[in-house]
Amino acid sequence: MDSDKPYVPPAGMAEMFAWVTVTHFLVIALCAAGAIAILWWGRHLHRRWKEAQEEHEADALAARENEAD
Repeated sequence: MDSDKPYVPPAGMAEMFAWVTVTHFLVIALCAAGAIAILWWGRHLHRRWKEAQEEHEADALAARENEAD
């Protein structure tokens, strides 16, 4: 071999690309945290919507009762 670069066995490639692996793990962790945040926020919005819906139904029932009187 006339190349100036030393021979790197396949097992040594992992050391060369360790930064890529770490970066991918960080991206995966950020995506997982984002997914959890989206699920949490969706549950929060659903709870608010459900409370508003129940309040609206209670107000409508009270209005119907007042009209009947």
